[in-house]
Amino acid sequence: MRPAVVLAFDTATERCALAIGQRSGDALAMHAVGDADAPRAALGRLLPLVRDLLEECGLSPRDVDEVVVGRGPGSFTGVRIGVATAKGFAHGLSLPLYGAGTLDTIAWACAARAEGLLGVVGDAMRGEVYPALFELVGGTARRLTPDRVAPPRDVAEEWSALDRQLMLAGGGLLKHAEVFVGHLGSSARMLHEELWLPSGRGLLDAYGAARESGEAGSGSAQALLPVYTRLSDAEEAEVK
Repeated sequence: MRPAVVLAFDTATERCALAIGQRSGDALAMHAVGDADAPRAALGRLLPLVRDLLEECGLSPRDVDEVVVGRGPGSFTGVRIGVATAKGFAHGLSLPLYGAGTLDTIAWACAARAEGLLGVVGDAMRGEVYPALFELVGGTARRLTPDRVAPPRDVAEEWSALDRQLMLAGGGLLKHAEVFVGHLGSSARMLHEELWLPSGRGLLDAYGAARESGEAGSGSAQALLPVYTRLSDAEEAEVK
């Protein structure tokens, strides 16, 4: 039996992370990557990028066997674009749909380069961040904390109290690096900026781990939910 063709993408940040993989049982192999920077442009760029990568691999949408999407947290609009597109793709072709965390995607890419304690700092806008801690060991990333939203200074103070060397990555550092460096000092090490945003390779690795742990979802496109961690501006205005 041929390997299952996996189409995976994440648009929760200013980068469209995109990959095509092949899955045989629990073994997941990379076939092609098509990451592209798309600040505030995911809606117009995602489907053309998917089309081009499939064509590059000699595939059509009907050759895809399962879809994987980054569930967030990240930009509300970006998360919605990715999840809505994935649901439409899966519904239209009667395919299973699975999910992986956007911060996990970053952590798994970092795990291929480093070991130790990693703090991923996603940009939550409004002067806040999406923080999560991971332990990187032997090319794997083990999540230590749940998704949440918090002021960067609060997170930096919490992490400085850990009294451990801490690697840092994530798009939130583009705005708040000084806060973390100021609190963590020499105990912090910034990883290379190319690792701060999701990648297709990291997304496939995060999906493989989520699949093994049962956290990737049931395959139901209807049941898969995005991760927001808080209400949007519009929703908060309605509550008020």
